[in-house]
Amino acid sequence: MITQSIILINIIIFFFMISVGGITVITNPSTNLLINFGASHSQLVFDYGEFWRLLTSNYLHIGFAHLLFNMWCLYSIGLELEESVGSPFYLLTYTLSGIIGSLVSCLYYSNIGQNIVSAGASGAVFGIAGTLLVVSIYFVKKFNKNQFNYDYSSLIFFIGFNIIYGFQVTGIDNGAHLGGLMCGLFMGFVFIIINEFS
Repeated sequence: MITQSIILINIIIFFFMISVGGITVITNPSTNLLINFGASHSQLVFDYGEFWRLLTSNYLHIGFAHLLFNMWCLYSIGLELEESVGSPFYLLTYTLSGIIGSLVSCLYYSNIGQNIVSAGASGAVFGIAGTLLVVSIYFVKKFNKNQFNYDYSSLIFFIGFNIIYGFQVTGIDNGAHLGGLMCGLFMGFVFIIINEFS
């Protein structure tokens, strides 16, 4: 399953970061370490053309708590989406959502004149949450609740709560969250179109 593979990759990279940066990585990895491992940074992306950071930053985390929360969310909703849409479409959705989330984050912080280091899978996670929301509503309406029984109300709460929380707490990259979510919602409609006309 792609979901477990992505989780494993994130964990391996985090332990590799610890082996390079020391035990402090668990709570507070240095900016230089994050940059060296491929974190996103608007100046490096736009001024130096290091666009690959839009992808690699999705596999880095700023401390163990950050990693744990994102991987728990990924496991909770990723398996459901992967089973619903298939592994290839799921991987495409996850990857594109992460990239778009990172890009929106860079554009936002560049626009307000801040060059912050950004990392984490949350943009991709919000993307699969958005896709799962659209797909689950579609399946419930198409096959009725007896054939497809998924409580998407909890997913709406997850998305809404975290977006609102992100606007109230400093240090949370809502640009990545919103960018990933919008991409995920779009991919949900792409899946519906493919499913209806294939």
